[in-house]
Amino acid sequence: MAEIGAFKSILYALADGAAFLFTTSTGIIILAAVLMLGAVLRLWSALSAGRLMAEAAGEDFGAGSAIGIALRELGGMGIKAAGAIPALAVLAIVLAMLLGLAGSVRKLDEYVEGRRRVAELTTTVRNLDRDFKALEAKIDDLSDGRVRATLSFFDKPGASAAAKVQAIDLPGKELYIDAIVCNFEYSEIAAGERLNLWIPNRVFTDQVPESEGVALSASDDKGIPLMFLREPGEVYGIGAEAFESRRAELVKLIASEEAARGAGIVRSVYGNAVHKAAKKGESFSVWVEQSGGLRIKDTSSF
Repeated sequence: MAEIGAFKSILYALADGAAFLFTTSTGIIILAAVLMLGAVLRLWSALSAGRLMAEAAGEDFGAGSAIGIALRELGGMGIKAAGAIPALAVLAIVLAMLLGLAGSVRKLDEYVEGRRRVAELTTTVRNLDRDFKALEAKIDDLSDGRVRATLSFFDKPGASAAAKVQAIDLPGKELYIDAIVCNFEYSEIAAGERLNLWIPNRVFTDQVPESEGVALSASDDKGIPLMFLREPGEVYGIGAEAFESRRAELVKLIASEEAARGAGIVRSVYGNAVHKAAKKGESFSVWVEQSGGLRIKDTSSF
């Protein structure tokens, strides 16, 4: 494998160098400049030698002599260039074959890498596909026609301590928890199976529309949803480092249609909300059932 990697490195370096010199304006300018410099240096050497020979013979080295030497040298360079045409043709064929081989190897590498990436994304989605208590809401107060609540977000199944806590204060009597739903139905990531990923996104009420609701603090400092966090021992079918990389990529695919389209991933995103009439002193939890959506469970009263 190391030998193949070294061969590829040399092949890519030669192909990239040839492509730069012979197919880009900058490369062609550099080649032309080098050839021009070589011709100038050869003329200068010939003229210098002619002047020295004239001085040694006690002759005058005038413009006519210089022009004659220059024409003779240019003619010689032209004849040599013409004689080199077959060799240049062979070189062009070799370079074309080199570029073609490098392009084919690169395409094969890209295909293999693409299949590996899709397999890793598929495994990452499967690692994220499970029931999860995403948040717990405690209704602290309902005075003055407002809902005041404390939202606790969890990053581990069965966790008793919240990873993050957020206080909300909104006018209204009913509390709505909205989620972003990403549907990978019939996509490569889902391996042809129906699968949705739900991410709690916003809270609003019967008096505050979703567009004016409060964004939920349900992600870590890197923008990864808390419910997507996994301990290394919890991940199966993929290395922890690869899982973290693909999970971050997956979040970008969910957030950006352009990114998903550019990656060749088929997905649709829409919003879905669950709601509950608020009662002071009540506590309830919101569960994310990835294949079934959001579900509210009464927790306790306090």
